[in-house]
Amino acid sequence: HEEEEDEVKKQTLKDQEHHDDGSKTKVDMRKSNTDHYLNLSNDVAHVVEFYAPWCPHCQHFKWEYIEIATETKRRTSSTPVEFHAVSCDVYWRICSTYEVDGFPTIMGWKKGDSFENAGIIMNEEEEIHPDLVGDMLHLDLANEAVEIYELEFETEKERLAYEKKQAKKAKQAAKKKASWHQYTPHTHNDRYHNAALSFAFAIKTQLFQTLTEDGKMEPKRKNALVDFLNLMEWATPPSWNLRTGFVKELQWSLDSDAISSRGALESVIDSDVDKHRSGKQDLLWGYVDPNLRTSWAGGLLGPSEEQLAKDDKKWSNSCTHLEPAKGFTCGLWNLFHILTIGSSKPEHQVYGFHRGYFVSPHHVAETIRNFVEYFFSCSVCRTHYLEMYDNCGHDHCTRLKSEINMGTKDGSDEELSIWLWEVHNDVNARLMKEAAQRQNRNVTNQETMASMFPTRKMCPDCWLNENMTKWDNATVFKFLDEWFWPADLPPSKQFKSVISGQPGKEADIDEADIEVANEPLPSTKSRKSHAKVNLIAITCLILFSLFAVAATRKRRERRKKFVDSRFVKKKKGFCETIYN
Repeated sequence: HEEEEDEVKKQTLKDQEHHDDGSKTKVDMRKSNTDHYLNLSNDVAHVVEFYAPWCPHCQHFKWEYIEIATETKRRTSSTPVEFHAVSCDVYWRICSTYEVDGFPTIMGWKKGDSFENAGIIMNEEEEIHPDLVGDMLHLDLANEAVEIYELEFETEKERLAYEKKQAKKAKQAAKKKASWHQYTPHTHNDRYHNAALSFAFAIKTQLFQTLTEDGKMEPKRKNALVDFLNLMEWATPPSWNLRTGFVKELQWSLDSDAISSRGALESVIDSDVDKHRSGKQDLLWGYVDPNLRTSWAGGLLGPSEEQLAKDDKKWSNSCTHLEPAKGFTCGLWNLFHILTIGSSKPEHQVYGFHRGYFVSPHHVAETIRNFVEYFFSCSVCRTHYLEMYDNCGHDHCTRLKSEINMGTKDGSDEELSIWLWEVHNDVNARLMKEAAQRQNRNVTNQETMASMFPTRKMCPDCWLNENMTKWDNATVFKFLDEWFWPADLPPSKQFKSVISGQPGKEADIDEADIEVANEPLPSTKSRKSHAKVNLIAITCLILFSLFAVAATRKRRERRKKFVDSRFVKKKKGFCETIYN
């Protein structure tokens, strides 16, 4: 149909209206009888510029579009996003399908969207920029420092109104951040599920990011993953099903070179998720405590199997706060905190040592650092972390020892957990500051304090002054231990036998030498208290139901008597009338 296409192109060129004022160039795209769509994968987000080579504004916009694409891809931390440009002179049928009526038109499709439908028009009401792309496509973009510029106001009233608006933004930002930290429900199972998802997402998207000339995974990247898997084996709870299943499978597969492509890796992940769901579990993939339920209602009623299967692959609301793209970094920080807490426990150090691993605080920190370098997909986040670490950030070169100090009570084992906590809070404060700068204002002290974890409400004894710039290490570690490490879970037989040094024989762990912080903080509850509360709640529900049924029956009986009395009275009056 070349002649037909040429004729439509000629007619299209006749209908074009050129504008040199920077606005869109209007065009009347003639529709064909058959729709043509973009052939793109929907497992990532996409931004597409529809342009015409002859359009002056498209020519000027080219370099701006490239800068937007470069910054957005650099700042994205979880959901990948791809940028494209489509010439409507060449692919006019596609432009017709999406009803492009001007150039340039920028459309966006969120991850999972169908390309049979037109995307979100991104340059219709305001100029496109990376933060707009992130908002429209639900991307988690890392903040970057920007210069604050001075505004000029014609009147004092305008200046005061602007300052009031900026103060309101600061207050809302502080309130939002504090609510994220204090979100409930927020259980151990939530944290471990989110950590499992982020770990799987990181290796799935980054393991085959760069390949050698013969098509194999990069040796340094593979070694970083092997070290991290070894760390997960000895520094996570023995009861964590991810450690006993998925991590073991990955270790074996990497040793035998059984994983040679992203597809093979995804099949290992999907297989573990399917195996978990086939066991009729009512807890999400990656859970750590089978006795822990989010609420008595969830344990009593529970979501459907279909919903659970979907939620297995989604970060929980305690991480996303209804913004799905934010789950990855949250889950990854959870995993890092779990590892630093686990690596501080003497019984885990003994286990790792007997397994032939390096278990010093310095080596653990190095292992996390290398994982960030090769598996943290957010370029901005990765660069900040590596610069901090490689320059002995927070004095880790002095604080974190290279030797093994198993069983000591001088606090050296806890230093790594405190160091990572300081790093995390420093990141929180920097992100809060950069977010304020992007709104052209300075960050407030209220915002900085709201970014600190835990909040004063969660752990009032952790902080030693009003500005939350000084803290008590012992109290902070106790809080972190209780927050990230499940209490009262018995070690596995393999764990005990490795510690004893004799296969099949369980070790007698001296509780006087090994301190495990099982005493819950006021902000947390033990499993027994959970069970008691659940039993009381169920009892109250049953009693309430019985009361409601009884009340309903009583109302029916009263109504029946009332109706019967009116009928008798009516009948009596009718008879008296006949008689008279």
